[in-house]
Order: sequence, then structure tokens, then C-alpha cells
Amino acid sequence: MPSPRLALTRTYLAPTSAPAPGAGELPGVADVAAPVHVTTEETHFDTADLALAAAGVSVRRQTGDRTSPAPRGWILEVPGRGPRTHEVRHALGRAARTAPAALQRLTWAAARGRTLGPVLALTTTAHQRDLLDADGLVVARLTTREVSARALSPEDSAAQTWSEWQAEVVDGRRDLLDAIADAWEALGAEESDRTAQLRAVLDGPDDEGDDAVSVDDSAGAVVLGRLAQDVGWLLAQDPLARIDAPDAVRSLRGAARRLLHVLGTFAPVFAEGTTDALRTELTWLIEVTGSARDLEVLTEQLLEDLDEEAAGYVAGSGTGDPAVVADRVRAVLAERAGAAHAEVLRALDSQRYRDLVAALETFVADPPTARPARREAGKVLLPLVADAHRAAREAYRDLDLDTHVEIEHDVERATADDARTLTRLRAAAAAARDAAAVLAPRVGEAAEEYVDVVRDLLDLLDEHAGTVVAREFLAGLVEELGSGAFVLGRLHALAEVRSAVAFHDVESAWDAANRKKLRRWMK
Repeated sequence: MPSPRLALTRTYLAPTSAPAPGAGELPGVADVAAPVHVTTEETHFDTADLALAAAGVSVRRQTGDRTSPAPRGWILEVPGRGPRTHEVRHALGRAARTAPAALQRLTWAAARGRTLGPVLALTTTAHQRDLLDADGLVVARLTTREVSARALSPEDSAAQTWSEWQAEVVDGRRDLLDAIADAWEALGAEESDRTAQLRAVLDGPDDEGDDAVSVDDSAGAVVLGRLAQDVGWLLAQDPLARIDAPDAVRSLRGAARRLLHVLGTFAPVFAEGTTDALRTELTWLIEVTGSARDLEVLTEQLLEDLDEEAAGYVAGSGTGDPAVVADRVRAVLAERAGAAHAEVLRALDSQRYRDLVAALETFVADPPTARPARREAGKVLLPLVADAHRAAREAYRDLDLDTHVEIEHDVERATADDARTLTRLRAAAAAARDAAAVLAPRVGEAAEEYVDVVRDLLDLLDEHAGTVVAREFLAGLVEELGSGAFVLGRLHALAEVRSAVAFHDVESAWDAANRKKLRRWMK
């Protein structure tokens, strides 16, 4: 698979034809490089009904002067959160009217395997300037573009033109990106959604208003509205998970988990038994992506801990160099993460996953509702949220805090104990939180506070679960590497401390979530 690239950008409709301003007080900027002029020709590809444009995804074939610094080749762009855009580039090749199979595979969630064909021609004349720090290193690129875009069907479509400013920062410099945005907005520039502009050229689907709260206050409308949002979010994360973008698998699992919990908690809204198959398949998706998620969390924590160990290392102390251990740990984690990502790809490419997506969309479009779905939302759904909280309370009561603390330092016994006593509480608390979140837009602050407090409890439970994974990994790693035992032992001890602290705090976190005053809105 082509390697992804993360770009942090903001694009604005230019208020004047002048180049995007880059001088002034910008953090970390000492100089501005000489301008570079670039001209590119792009052909954008989509399905016949413009499904990629509707999803905010673009596939384009980009060419231009061979001496131009602009990349020549195929480019897939997938929107991330905020200013993040994930790019995947592919060699130009000989085919001019067929998108590479590797990129078509990554667009499955939007295109569903349908053929991508040329739909839009775009010519861009750009004026680029790099912002430099005191060492002469590039920290941002400012681009002024004159854009001409024309739909390829019908053939006599008129071109539309506009000017835009774009800022892209290096090394995640959000502070610099925000400062540039503030300066441009002060000049009257308006932030632009480029995919929306291209949709307008194509006269494509307009998703404006999709996020509005339904005026239908029936139980069915409220639940289905949330299900539709989470199906949409799952599909939005699909291409990001395929390219292994940061947090994408975690976000995809989160959407699947919310769907599972909403379908479970609010099952009485639907005909008996009609949510069972969906819940089974969502459980499968959550399980099959679990290793990738666990390794992502584990990698973040262990590398952070190893950096701290390296900062305090004294050469010649005989304890082993944490930097050397970190390199070996990083290599092991990368190998395991690669295997876990391959498992994710197999799942997302499977017919089972495709059938699940189709079933979810059919369920939302033509829901098998029962009589309670037509009743007022609060009367039907609030008691079900209260039931979800009671299930979490029962799970908490099954915990034996004293016994758990006694075996905390025994990895094998602690792991088995966690599986028996904490998994049920985590699942039940998450279900209660997700159920409350469905009502929060209508109930207001009281429900939002409950969601936040239960989230605090779940953070502790997740922290504890993460330490169990870390301790198992570290215990096995000592034997696998055959060296670095002292450093790995310190990390293991640190994980034990985190585990004990997190578990100790569970009691007070549960007490906070279980307060009657906090749950009064459920009645």
C-alpha cells in the first residue's frame, strides 16, 4: 500500500488577488523564502453519482511541467479532524482514465466498489512561499492559487474560477497555523471547504443540514438519528483505518461500539430480535480491530516512558542504555503493529464487513420499528437509560476490591481477574454513557454532566486495562530480547503503580457516577 502523508492545512477564499500575506509577527518565523510559481493540471475521479465528493474524499491525477516542484501522480485525499488531511500518493503510471486499484480499494466506504471515472478538470496556477525559522528550516508553506475548474459532463460545461490562500505547516505546528489563520481572517478572508466548492462545480450532492437535530421528537427518530450519525462516522473512518492514520482504528471501533450499545440499550424501540444479528456482527468488528487499538495505546505509553528513562540515564551506571532498549522495543512494536494492521485490512476487505455495512444502512433507511418508536422520546428512552445505569451498578457490585488489590502484582492472576471483573463493568459503563449521550441534546446539561462523569470512570478502567496489556508485553519482552532487563523491569514496575492507582480511584469515580442527584434527569 502507498505510504500516507498527514498534512495540516487551512484554505481560504482570497479577499484580494494579492499573494497570501506571510510577514508580520508569526511564532517561530524568521524569514520568507523566494516565491516559486507552479502550474498543475488535475483530473478528479468519482463515481457516476459523485459518492466521493459527497464523502469529502478526492482522487485526482495530477500533472504539470516536469520541472515543477509540484508532485506528479495520483493523489487520494481523505479529510481528518480539524485541519488534518491525509494524503496517499501513487505513481502516475500509464493509465489516464482508470484510477489505480490501490486507491480504489481505499475508497470502498464511499464508492462501494463502483468504477471511478474522470468527472472534473482543474487547472491551478500557484504562487508558493516558504516560511523559515532562525535556522533556515521550512516551518510552513503559503500558497496563493488561481483555480479554474470545469465539469467534464456535459462536454460544454463552463469553467468556474476562484482565488484561494492555503497555509500548510510542518511538524504539527498548530500554533503557527492558528496565527496565520487569525491574520488572514483579520484581512477578511473566509475559510473555504474545497470539496464543497468542487461539489458545486459538479452540481453534486449537498449535505448541508445533515447534522441538524430532528424536529421529530419520537423515540424512533431520536435513536435512528444517532444510529445514522454513527454509521456515517464509521464509514468516514474506514479509509483512514485502511491507511493506518493515527487514532483511526480507535475511532472506527468507537463508532462500532456506540452502534452496539445504542442498538442494545434501545432494542425495545425496534421489532423483537431485529437488532440481534447487527449486534453480533458489530461485536466481531470490535474484536477483530482490538489488537491494533491496544498496540497503538501501548506504543504511545511505552515510548513516552522510555523517553523519560533516557532523560535520567547516567552513562556507565550499568543499568543499560534506555535509548538502545527503546530502539529494540520500537522494532518489536512496529512488527506487531504491522501484523495487527494486516488483520484490520483483512476484516475491512472481507465480505462479512461489507455485509455489515449494507445491513446497517438498510436498518437506518428502513427501520423495523415497534410501537414504542412512535411515542415521545423521553417517556420511552429515559427508563432505558436508567436500566443501563442499573446494569453498570450491578457490575460494579460484583467487584471484590480487596481481593483484586492482593493479587495486583501477580500478572497472570491479575489478568484473569481483570477479564472476569472489570470487562463487564467497562462494557456496562460504556453502554450507560452512550445511551445517555443519545438523550443529551434534548435533556441538556444534566445528561451531559452524567456523560462526562461516566467518561472519567471509563478513563480509569481503560488506564487499568492498558497496564495489564503493558505488563504482559513487558514480561514476555525480557525473554524475547534477552537484554535490557533492568530498564524493562522499571517500566513493568511503573505499569504496576499505574494499575494500582487507577484501580484505587475506581471506587471514588463510581461513587461520583452513581450519585442520585446526577441521575435525577433519568426519571
